[in-house]
Amino acid sequence: MKKVLTSLMLAIFILIGGCQEKQANNRIYVFSQPGCGHCVHARDYMRRYYRNYDIRELNIREGKNMGYLLHFARKYKIPEQTLGTPLIVMGENYVMGWGEEQQRRFNRYIKKFRPKNRT
Repeated sequence: MKKVLTSLMLAIFILIGGCQEKQANNRIYVFSQPGCGHCVHARDYMRRYYRNYDIRELNIREGKNMGYLLHFARKYKIPEQTLGTPLIVMGENYVMGWGEEQQRRFNRYIKKFRPKNRT
């Protein structure tokens, strides 16, 4: 049911138009949605080990966030029928879903990012 709803929402936002926002160089975007257990696990992991990084979580059911998700899906050529959450955008790389393999890829990709300055 969630995949059908997500697919329907994707189709609507494609018709309306995607996002033209530029990605910040040192920012990591995490697209999530309520009820997504993998999103919770990814968020907990990032907060535990990478809380000093510029990580912006975007709930795809709020505002224009679905449009942003679709923008990045097009950028990475992710087919709509396979698009899911969490989708973690890390510069020229992305991680979709959350498990051991996705965690390893996240750890590898985050090496290109810098922690925020502590004050």
